[in-house]
Amino acid sequence: MSDQKQRTKYVAENRNPLARSPLRPKTPGAAKSAGAAAGAADPDAPTQVNSAYRLPAWLRNRWLTWVLALLVVLGLISLVLIFWPTGEQLQATPTSQAKLSDAQPTAVGQEVLGGGTSSGAPAAANQIPAGDTPAIGATFADYYTAHGGLQILGRPISEVLTVNGRQIQWFERARVEHWPEYAGGTYEIQLGRLGAEYTTGRQFATQQFFVSRADLRFFVETGHSLGGAFLTFWEQHGGMAMFGMPISEEFDEVLPDGKAYRVQYFERARLELHPEVAGTPYEVQVGLLGTALSQNESRPTTIQPVPTAVPLP
Repeated sequence: MSDQKQRTKYVAENRNPLARSPLRPKTPGAAKSAGAAAGAADPDAPTQVNSAYRLPAWLRNRWLTWVLALLVVLGLISLVLIFWPTGEQLQATPTSQAKLSDAQPTAVGQEVLGGGTSSGAPAAANQIPAGDTPAIGATFADYYTAHGGLQILGRPISEVLTVNGRQIQWFERARVEHWPEYAGGTYEIQLGRLGAEYTTGRQFATQQFFVSRADLRFFVETGHSLGGAFLTFWEQHGGMAMFGMPISEEFDEVLPDGKAYRVQYFERARLELHPEVAGTPYEVQVGLLGTALSQNESRPTTIQPVPTAVPLP
């Protein structure tokens, strides 16, 4: 056999199996030899072909890297969801209006005040019977004097209590709360949301939207209006910071004394119209919700009528 033929045969026999093409035999003997050679290579052929379909090492490593990265991301997301603070854990942030406490405090380590069922008509501020009363806490003394004192807050009816980690004191017409997280700021001393707490579960029909004017205001946030003597009193005695927004319309309500009074509920108070002292500074009074809530008095159930729509200008 010539050198050229030997070289060609060697190259053909040692080529990659996937690229190997059988040599066309020129003679029957050559074909038989080629068939025998191919038969001898058959046991190894499947191994060679399968290995060609395996992922290269670099690709397998990259795929593993992506899987691990995905698992890490999913783990981080799970941790965030587990430890993300809920609405109860988030610290309240001051807004343009005074912060409203979220719920009626429940005494910690001591009994809740009162528990009796006595009730009576709210007396005029200058007619509250004299008697022994608890001292106003040092934390609240300046606030009490600067925010209406007896007329707006009434007499103290409890000592200073520590409730849910903060100091509070009950007054006849309010509950004053100390928020140390706002120390030195406008919101350090606040009034509790007695109006909202006292009317829990009651539904008040809302007013149809109208454009506010000087003698009648509409509060989009609550869907209620405020006007007349209640608006004048509200504006003269602290407005939003003291009483919050209206949460009802004004309507006639039968109070625990069995008499009907013109009232309107606000987030932190109930304003009442007392015609028996008309023409005096006590014609409009802040209701005794502090006494009612701390003593667990019975609550009125009067249904507020649907308000009359305000005519468009």
